[in-house]
Amino acid sequence: MSVMPIDDVSFSLPVMPEQGPDESLPAGPSFLQMTGHALDQVNGSLNAADASARALAAGENIPVQDVMMAMEHAHLQLQFAVEVRNRIVDAYQNLTNMQL
Repeated sequence: MSVMPIDDVSFSLPVMPEQGPDESLPAGPSFLQMTGHALDQVNGSLNAADASARALAAGENIPVQDVMMAMEHAHLQLQFAVEVRNRIVDAYQNLTNMQL
């Protein structure tokens, strides 16, 4: 009885043709630009709330409800930005822990 040797096993990925960016889609803002714009809005909202609170504390004629609304708006925007950051960090951690 003769034993046949085992052939080497090679793993190769299928060759995919390189595709450039789809020319039919209009170019929009990048993720970095969108994130930067959103953070600028959050910063502006926080600065506006701070300015209105300082003006109220200085005795200027500003309705208290406007100050509270500005502060709550800034607070909600900041909470949203923190949650988006948390989701991005979680997604990154999932990708780095992924088995290849």
